[in-house]
Amino acid sequence: MDLRVEPWRRPAHRPTGREAAVLLVAFAPGEVLPALDIAAAIPPGAPVDALAVRLHRYEDSPEWVDGFRTGPLRNLAARELPDLGPIDEATCCYSIQVSVPDPTDLTHLQLAWAVASQASRAGAVAVLDAFAHDWSLPEPIAALDPHRPFDVVREISVIAESESSPGFGHAVHTRGMIKFGRPDLVMGVPEDRIGDAASILNQLAAMLAEGHVLTAGQQLRVNDEETLTVVTYTPDAQVPNVQLIKDGLLLTAGQAPPPRP
Repeated sequence: MDLRVEPWRRPAHRPTGREAAVLLVAFAPGEVLPALDIAAAIPPGAPVDALAVRLHRYEDSPEWVDGFRTGPLRNLAARELPDLGPIDEATCCYSIQVSVPDPTDLTHLQLAWAVASQASRAGAVAVLDAFAHDWSLPEPIAALDPHRPFDVVREISVIAESESSPGFGHAVHTRGMIKFGRPDLVMGVPEDRIGDAASILNQLAAMLAEGHVLTAGQQLRVNDEETLTVVTYTPDAQVPNVQLIKDGLLLTAGQAPPPRP
């Protein structure tokens, strides 16, 4: 019986030269991860040489540690975690980073989650996916099955801004596409179309995770009457700034081109 972990593949990969990066932060009450034991939980060829796991003690780096549990990230934790006490009482955290150039698979993500899973089993109290802005309790991270299939929804967040911008609507956008070496995606929609926009963004995110590429000027047919046109996301007086991690693409509604004869 073959027990090797299968890599998460990118069957539509197109090279772009962009870097893919993941940053997980595991909060802990003390040093719980003296050594890594993840060989059985990662696929062959995972970029172990690109993995950086660092212990950050609060007494040595208070601003660094607090930077992940204060401000907007704290507000997010208050919505996603049942109790902020454990992260407030944590005396250290582990940063789990992997950066790889234009990967043809997603083994760097499998590698990072394997470390976070071991840290969670060893005593971490919460894990932050820093680029996706997503907090998790340790139990589901500790229980991650190395043989699970890839799920883009687990790797990114789709966020709808509560405030509507005049002439733009509610900004609905992804966070975390840097994990695939792809830009985040932004749409502006009226309130009654937020759900539709989130569904579209999840579908497009799955395509990009597989390796597809979107380029400025490209048109995407949504249905028989509507397309979305891809443009470079540039915040200005009409386009709100949603504070993306890196660059983004804006999807604007437009008239569908006539069908070919």
